[in-house]
Amino acid sequence: MGDQELMSEKPHILSFNEIKQAVERIEDGIIHTPLCEAKISKYMDYDIYLKCENLQYTGSCAERGIRNALVARGDEMMDRGVIVPSTGNMALGASYHGGALGIPVIVALPDCSPPVLAQRCSELGADVVLCGDTFDDAYNYAKKVHRDTKQIILSSDEPLIMAGLGTVGVEIITQLPEADAVIVPVSAGGLLASVLVACKKLKCSCLVYGAECAKVPKMMKALQAGRPMSVPVVPNLAQGLNASIVGANAFATLKGRLDRMLLVDETYIARATINMLERERLVADGAGVCSLAAVMQGLVPELRGKRAVCVISGGNIDSGRLARTIQRGLGASGRLLRFAVAVPDHRGGLEHLAKTISDEHAVLKSLVTEQMWVHSDVGATWANVVVETANEEHATSFKDRLRELYPSARFAVIDYDDKHKIGLR
Repeated sequence: MGDQELMSEKPHILSFNEIKQAVERIEDGIIHTPLCEAKISKYMDYDIYLKCENLQYTGSCAERGIRNALVARGDEMMDRGVIVPSTGNMALGASYHGGALGIPVIVALPDCSPPVLAQRCSELGADVVLCGDTFDDAYNYAKKVHRDTKQIILSSDEPLIMAGLGTVGVEIITQLPEADAVIVPVSAGGLLASVLVACKKLKCSCLVYGAECAKVPKMMKALQAGRPMSVPVVPNLAQGLNASIVGANAFATLKGRLDRMLLVDETYIARATINMLERERLVADGAGVCSLAAVMQGLVPELRGKRAVCVISGGNIDSGRLARTIQRGLGASGRLLRFAVAVPDHRGGLEHLAKTISDEHAVLKSLVTEQMWVHSDVGATWANVVVETANEEHATSFKDRLRELYPSARFAVIDYDDKHKIGLR
């Protein structure tokens, strides 16, 4: 989201020359992250590559933009100082590179930010201010500080930040000249716009798609309206994409040039996070895996058999949120099944149920019996059970067997339309 008081009335359209300059400025200050063929490709109808920006020192591509801005305006920023409103990645990147370059940094975070985020920023040398409930509150605080002290606000819509982010696109085409498409997670749009400029310049046939959580569709709304539109920010697993409006500069840069915009269901974000952990052995946050989630949801059937690069934009997720995301993903993929079943209220009732679960090679995770509120057979008790299965096929087999033995069994599961399922080989 841009600061309209600090920007000119006419939005800045990013050029490839600005990205080229950024490549030189940040050459020695960031990690040139690997571009890996995804192991999940062997089980899907897609040829997927991962641009692993979660492997930057502070865990996100935001470092590239921050580094470029700090180096380009180093003397001015050293004199005036920098304030960065953020929900995580920008704050960490500014704290780290500000400390490395000797530039004083204040980060403004929402009160709901994980305690570990504030602690890491402080350890990296930044002053941390917690303010308000949302990113907008943090941004408004930063604007007030700017008016009072003339400290420089850094946002992802700042042209120098965008230019630095565009180096991701340069590296992608350099590492994989055969890339047919690049899918980019979308927050305020700076990463998408700059990667689009770089990829289209270096390989004009390369498709560039944006991916955002369907719960906060700010880019899709902007494209439909022809201008940035504010949308409500609601809690979701892709927290790092929770800008309420796209940046004016980013939108002006990509308007009319973006090939497709994808809205990703939150449950597929959870499933993509698990796939990154189990198959790729990488930790990424919900925002970072949004591009991969779009493929898993089946939103890009035209890319089957083509080389598609998914930008994994960040890996900053605290342990508690990661645990909740894993549980959500296991449930969404059918690997955690929750059901209630009536069993005889005697010694062999639960024993038979437990044996059935074991015989079907499921793992019993939780079992709670309920008698007080049962209005059926007085000789029965209801067992509320959670089991873990290997995959969706195993879950279906388990459900069929349990219903055969216990016709009263009631399952609480999430079902998906066939059009949302990917083909696994």
